[in-house]
Amino acid sequence: MKGFFKWVIQLIVALVSILLISGAPQLITGFQKGEFLWKEYIETLQFHVTSLLNFREISVDHFIGREVRQVLVFPQLFENIIYSLQLLFLALVAAIIFALVGTFITMLMSEKARSRVKLVFYFLESFPDILIILLAQLVVVVIFEQTGVLVSKIAVIDERIYWLPVLCLMLLPMVQLYRLSMLTFEAEERQMYVELARSLGFGKLFILFLHILRNAIISVFFQSKKTMWFMLSNLFILELMFHIPGIMYYMYEHLSGILFLVTVLSFFLPVFLLYSLGEWYFMRRTIRGGALL
Repeated sequence: MKGFFKWVIQLIVALVSILLISGAPQLITGFQKGEFLWKEYIETLQFHVTSLLNFREISVDHFIGREVRQVLVFPQLFENIIYSLQLLFLALVAAIIFALVGTFITMLMSEKARSRVKLVFYFLESFPDILIILLAQLVVVVIFEQTGVLVSKIAVIDERIYWLPVLCLMLLPMVQLYRLSMLTFEAEERQMYVELARSLGFGKLFILFLHILRNAIISVFFQSKKTMWFMLSNLFILELMFHIPGIMYYMYEHLSGILFLVTVLSFFLPVFLLYSLGEWYFMRRTIRGGALL
C-alpha cells in the first residue's frame, strides 16, 4: 500500500508539472516585455484544466482561403494519437527484441569477433536519424525504379503505413539498447555465479539464457526508459518526413498551449503506466528472489 501511495504522488506531481509547463509561454511573453504576467498565467492554467474536462470542445483555427474557422479537434485527434502510439510502441518492442537477439548472438562469439561486431554497432550509433529516414526512402525509390515493386509507401496519402516508419524509428534506439545490453551482459558474465555454472558443466547458451538474461533484463528494462524519450524526439521528425497524420505533426500544424498539454499527456500516461507496471513486476520478483522468466 505504501508503494501505491508513492506511485499516486509521483503521478500527481508529474501531471501538475506538465500542466504548469503548458502555461509557460504566457510567462515567457511577459518576461520579454519586462513584466510578470502571473494573473494571465493562472488564467491560462485554468483554461487548460477546463478544456481538458471538456476535451470534446477543444478547437483550433482552420484557414479556408482568407477565412478562419474554429474546428473541433476531437474525435479526429484520437486517431492521430493512436497512430503515433502504435508507431512508438511497435518501434520500441522491435528495438528491444532485435537488441537482445543481437546481444545473444554476439555473446556466443569469440572475443575477437565480438569486438568487431560491437565496433560496427557503435559506428551505426553516430548516424543522424534524418539520414536514416532519407536513406530508407531512397532505397524504396531505387527498388521501385529497378524492379517496379513498391515495397512500401514513403508518405501517407490515403492508407496508413507502418513497417518502414517503424524500421526508421527503431534503428538508432536498437543500437543504443544493444550497446547498453552488451555492457550489462558482459558485466554479468564476470560474476561468480557464472564461473560456478561453468564449473558445473553447463553450456554457454544455457548459462546465457537461464542465468545471465534473467539478471540483466532488469537493467535493460530500466535503461529502455531513456530510449523511449529518445524515440519521442525522433517521432516528430519521422511524422514530418513521412507526412504521417500523427499527434506530433498535428501539434506542429496547430501549435497551442492546450494542444501541447494534450500531446504530452497522450504520451506520458501510457509510458508512465507501462514502466510503472514493469517496475512493480521486476521489483516484486527481485524481493521474492524468484526467477524473472
